[in-house]
Amino acid sequence: MIFKEKLKNKNKIFLDGGNGSEIEKLGGEMSPAFAALATKTSPEIVIQVHENFIKAGCDIITANTFATNRHVLNSLSCENETVKFLSESVRLAKKAIKNTNKENRIAIAGSLSNFFALKENEFVPDPKFIPSYNQEEKNYIEAAHILKDSGADILLLEMLLDIDHSKMLLNAALKTGLPVWVGLSCCINKFDNTVIGRSFRAEKEKSLIYDESKYKEQPSFLPEDKIILLEDIIKTLTNIGGDVYGIMHTWFQDSSHGLRVLKENWNGPIMFYPEIHKFDTSTHKAIITSSEEEFANSCIDLIDDGIQIIGGCCGVTHNHLKNLIERFN
Repeated sequence: MIFKEKLKNKNKIFLDGGNGSEIEKLGGEMSPAFAALATKTSPEIVIQVHENFIKAGCDIITANTFATNRHVLNSLSCENETVKFLSESVRLAKKAIKNTNKENRIAIAGSLSNFFALKENEFVPDPKFIPSYNQEEKNYIEAAHILKDSGADILLLEMLLDIDHSKMLLNAALKTGLPVWVGLSCCINKFDNTVIGRSFRAEKEKSLIYDESKYKEQPSFLPEDKIILLEDIIKTLTNIGGDVYGIMHTWFQDSSHGLRVLKENWNGPIMFYPEIHKFDTSTHKAIITSSEEEFANSCIDLIDDGIQIIGGCCGVTHNHLKNLIERFN
């Protein structure tokens, strides 16, 4: 697989962009389980998104499994289809690789996250579908092994922003023996300017545009909504394991600080794939915060020899990455 040679030789590796945001833009079905349903209801859109990123020059595409584990699928009454959702998502990625005649050249990352099913029309975990810690751990182990058995080349842990849930996910992924790449999300804490695991209530740059008077609860990524120093998260997780660490799903202005903290606490390969997507809850429309040229310029400003893997998160299209990849080439 080409990415292995590039990683060994310290060449740049290009990851894909915002799969969920691209699936939504092309009409894929969204739900409290993010883009998981699209694998079942609009597989042709999922394949198209993968193909677009391959044609843009990406070395790795990410299966549509970010929000696809048993407790998240429970919100869709599809928990008994966990194996089908995960394996089918990998199959669709393989299909896109075959359609573009890139067999044995493009790797597939199986995405795993600490995402919890959301309340309807609110950005908070739905308490009806939050499992016990014991069950959560079992669900991660199950998902990780299904991804391996389905043919994923890498397990990509995405949007890790605490210690307790992140440790469970990392340990589950490591049990498979596959390479594990750890994606951390961070922000500058508006209360004291420290670098922390990303938090809706603490981030300076608001991710959501919403009428606070209409929201029953403050948006949160995790049920506990703790504020934790990024340095503490990195030190805890790197002591457990992982092959690559990086900053992802993070605003550019926060990423420079997050990358600095990461480099101070990790000597291995580093990845970077930022977010450029805001969501307006009143219109249900995405606001893209960087043009293709602006995205490329901002990435180039932050990327150095220590950052090997580059891509994009929510809002980053195949055209954004094509522009960036052409700059490097």
